Amino acid sequence: MKAPQRIVSLAPNISMILFALGADHLIVGRTQICVASIQNYLSVWKIAGDDIASRLRHWEALPEVGAWPRTDLERARALRPDMILTSGIGALSAREAETFNLDPNALVDFDTRTLRDLDQQIVTIGDIVGKRETARAIVAQLAARREAILAQRSAIARRPKVLFEYCVCIKYDPDPVRRFANPGRFVMAGGHLAPDLIRLSGGEPLFTKPGDAVAWVDFKDIRDAQPDMVLAFDCDGCPNAMTHPIAARRGWSDLKAVSDHAVYRPRKNIANPNLCYPDALAELVKLVAGWSEAQSHRGAI
Repeated sequence: MKAPQRIVSLAPNISMILFALGADHLIVGRTQICVASIQNYLSVWKIAGDDIASRLRHWEALPEVGAWPRTDLERARALRPDMILTSGIGALSAREAETFNLDPNALVDFDTRTLRDLDQQIVTIGDIVGKRETARAIVAQLAARREAILAQRSAIARRPKVLFEYCVCIKYDPDPVRRFANPGRFVMAGGHLAPDLIRLSGGEPLFTKPGDAVAWVDFKDIRDAQPDMVLAFDCDGCPNAMTHPIAARRGWSDLKAVSDHAVYRPRKNIANPNLCYPDALAELVKLVAGWSEAQSHRGAI
């Protein structure tokens, strides 16, 4: 296959990788949040300089076409891409490629769910843009930073059972009145990188395992499992998530994690499969260490 010269990125995690690879000159379109994601990458990795600022201005000037499947097809086609890269939407068909006037192998989706998947995604994109060695260097940098974070872990007496609550919305009941009248009956346990990172930090993930996307969990199963820690993530600003705090939900006071004040609100999305995951891992390592220290003081371990 001929190397692409006009790439549209329909996922911010892909745009991060393309930027890290230095493939800016090949990109002709992006989503509305790609620039913010690249800026986050630059902040996490402390990358700066005049050249970086110039490259970022290039990305800011690129046309926005939206993310799949809400892509502005007319605008995307007008950019005459010879390849489109997207992420996390499942297998794509020839019909979907045809909507962009592309051959099936020129519409590439990455279903990235584990750290190993992410490494492979980086190398694959590196191959696509002719930057294989740079891609391998990025994978090595991620591994080195991950190991440096893990070297700072405190010894813990036992691994806590961790519920990563990614969201508390949309699956309560088909009737919105009943749904919002009973907050917290179902929650979405986050998958993707979360199970990997929880295990690396010293915890044991509940309800999801490496390779899972998400899992909808009934509260009765959460009560039976009795998590030691609950990580309540605000689902990127979900209007329902933090309007129903865990301690105020019916029945949730029965959880040991609630009575032990072991409900935490991580600032970083530990599920997100992108180049910023070491920052999320570092926060998670601190949270697990804090839980272990609190348990020791309580004499519970």
